[in-house]
Amino acid sequence: MPPRKEAAGSAGVHAIVGADTYRAEQALEALLSSWLGDDRADSVQVLRGDETSWGRVLEAARTGSLFASRRAVVVRGADALKGEGDELAVYLKDPSPDARLVFLALKPDKRRTVWRRLLDAAEVHSAEPLKGQAARRYVADEVRRRKLALREDAFEELFERVGQDLRRLMGELDKLEAFADGRAGPLGPEEVSAVLGRGLAQPLYRIADAFTARRRAELLSLMETVLEEGEPPLKVLATLHYAARRVRAARALRDARMPREALAGRLGVPPFKVPDLLEAARAWSDAELAAAVAALSEADRRVKTGVDARDALTAAVVEATRKERGAGTTPAPRSAR
Repeated sequence: MPPRKEAAGSAGVHAIVGADTYRAEQALEALLSSWLGDDRADSVQVLRGDETSWGRVLEAARTGSLFASRRAVVVRGADALKGEGDELAVYLKDPSPDARLVFLALKPDKRRTVWRRLLDAAEVHSAEPLKGQAARRYVADEVRRRKLALREDAFEELFERVGQDLRRLMGELDKLEAFADGRAGPLGPEEVSAVLGRGLAQPLYRIADAFTARRRAELLSLMETVLEEGEPPLKVLATLHYAARRVRAARALRDARMPREALAGRLGVPPFKVPDLLEAARAWSDAELAAAVAALSEADRRVKTGVDARDALTAAVVEATRKERGAGTTPAPRSAR
């Protein structure tokens, strides 16, 4: 196997930095695979930062093996390595050509000279948690790589049910992949829901959608379900506040005649949800939105002062979804239709 091409100045040293354990393990696997291949017997030495020192790590990197022409020294929890690490400067001037050093750290202390020196010299791989659209792109790429056929609303169901935990998302994709094997056509949201069962949290986006569309009976039913299953009342309130803000933003962007293709990114929703959101936003007046926000704020105050959460939330939902007498709808500008 030909040697792996190293980044300029890396001296065969790598740092995987960040709190996402899934991304960290993926980066580590890629490094070991590219340097050692699949047969790694006697080639990988794993040390723990809280059990060793910088000097011991560098000694391990310099110590050759009778059984392997290439080696990797992996330091897990490298944030906790003991000592000042003065030996690192010497090692970087004359690194071991047959060894690769890989440090995994959650949040290295860049105030320390040893970490500044290491990060300057190493090839750094980010393992920071992905959020928002970055997480969605990552999962979407994985869905395409697996050739897993999911409808757009099914993908949304997956993401909203599981959240942004990549490790759990990959596990759920494994389940969906097995379920889809031999089936014709893409999976829909109902099938995704049936396969996944209850995720890390109830899909609160359904509460937001019901609020936005003022489907009061559905909203009250969903709210009762999530509260029974342990969702914190203040989290439900936060979801309702978010829905109200999204309606207000949709009305403002619509009135500004923003092209529909730009609305999804500005509103933070999948493109397929834009038409429904714009249609729902037309049914709200500014006065109704203001009254809804006031009702939700009052519920927040009541819950925090000890009033029964269900009673406070129910009263807020009834008041927030009330329509003005004689209120009509405001036609959408042509560009938003």
